[in-house]
Amino acid sequence: MMHLYRLAVVAFLCTLASQAVFAKWDEERDATTNGKDELVYYYKANDQGQKLVLDKYVKRLIFIQPDRFYKRTIRLIKVDGQPIEVMSDPFSRFPEQTAITFENKDEVLKKLFLAKKIEVFIRYNRDEAMSVFQIK
Repeated sequence: MMHLYRLAVVAFLCTLASQAVFAKWDEERDATTNGKDELVYYYKANDQGQKLVLDKYVKRLIFIQPDRFYKRTIRLIKVDGQPIEVMSDPFSRFPEQTAITFENKDEVLKKLFLAKKIEVFIRYNRDEAMSVFQIK
């Protein structure tokens, strides 16, 4: 009986610790297409009105820039100064959104959840830009 109690306490503390990690990101809820389940997405916006969405279900980032509909490519992000090569794929139905995917999804997602600063290096045709997201 005491063993079950300890196990329950450990599970509760782990849940609290994991929520503390997510608390640094803002939260957005969305219903699935069948309306039965609720999905939780984590995001951060910056001063330029751009948004970075952490999609833990597909294990990717989504970069959103509503005022620029130019074709963009993202090949590199930096998480707390550490460069990570990524691939990007624009959404055809939502031109302001670009999916950012990476090789080692679980490892990168863990780094993103714990990040304090994420830099996204973007190429618009021939122009290059960097977007910074502070996560507190």
